[in-house]
Amino acid sequence: MSNKKILVVFGATGNQGGSVIDSILNDPTTAAQFDIVGVTRDPSKPAAVALAARVRLCHLLRSDLLTHYLEADLDDKESLRSVVKNAYAVFAVTNWQEVMNKEREIQQGKNIADVAKEFNVQHLIWSSLPNVSKISNNKYTKVLHFDSKAVVEEYIRSLGIPATFLHLGIFMNFLFSNIIPTSEGTKSYNLAFPFPPGTKIPLISVNKDTGAYVKHILLNRETFLGRQVSAAEKEYAPTEIVSILKNVGDVDISLPANYTEDDFKKRLTALGVPEFFQEDLAENMKFIHEFGFFGGLKLDNDILPEPLETFEEFVAKSSEIAALT
Repeated sequence: MSNKKILVVFGATGNQGGSVIDSILNDPTTAAQFDIVGVTRDPSKPAAVALAARVRLCHLLRSDLLTHYLEADLDDKESLRSVVKNAYAVFAVTNWQEVMNKEREIQQGKNIADVAKEFNVQHLIWSSLPNVSKISNNKYTKVLHFDSKAVVEEYIRSLGIPATFLHLGIFMNFLFSNIIPTSEGTKSYNLAFPFPPGTKIPLISVNKDTGAYVKHILLNRETFLGRQVSAAEKEYAPTEIVSILKNVGDVDISLPANYTEDDFKKRLTALGVPEFFQEDLAENMKFIHEFGFFGGLKLDNDILPEPLETFEEFVAKSSEIAALT
């Protein structure tokens, strides 16, 4: 029987959880300390099937590397108990895009927290975000996908669970959804963000560096207990992002002149985005410009022993960027 600590990773088939699993498995130091239980809600999804195949391969090649993956429903505490009961540490994330409901997402996070408390988890790493309503003194109250995670963070703190709160910046691959052709069939594009000039956007390579942060936090538990970690490689102005896409990715791209909030919402409407989430995203951009993505806190981009992936490096290796040229 393994004497290693069990790390439960929620969202094992997603960007964040998958990055955590990769970082642990690919580092002999952490692989020697932790058995991983990957958690997914839907084992029939292609990503879950691929993860299951990887689990079987790991057992064949190195039986010490990975425990297994389990199904769990974040709305059901009993199913959460079955995956958390033996855990030393838990990396937890909820999926706003799947839920699209503030109160439900809060309850899912509270369910994880309650079960972590019940089974005396020694280190809960919660993928959180700033409380926009509080930081803005209720100027911006519609950024539901931030505030929901922040409410759960406050709840975890109230329970006294040994925890670290990882606040990830804007995912570099999120930018793809805001690169739009100037006209149909063209290879000329606009970066369609209604950010005022001078806005600074913290970017992170989510698939690579989420795991790097979590691994470092796990290996330095006492240093990070109770802390909020503001995770991003650097803050970039939209003009810098366009320049890198041009010079590194060879993309014909510009910032559109006079791109307004109404233009942004019309595009979201055409994509089928609900009106309440349009308001969420629009207010989020105003908040970032006025208060900063992390609410004025400095980036923790110098705490890791290895360098974070830069946006230039991300663009240079991106097949999605290459497809734009």
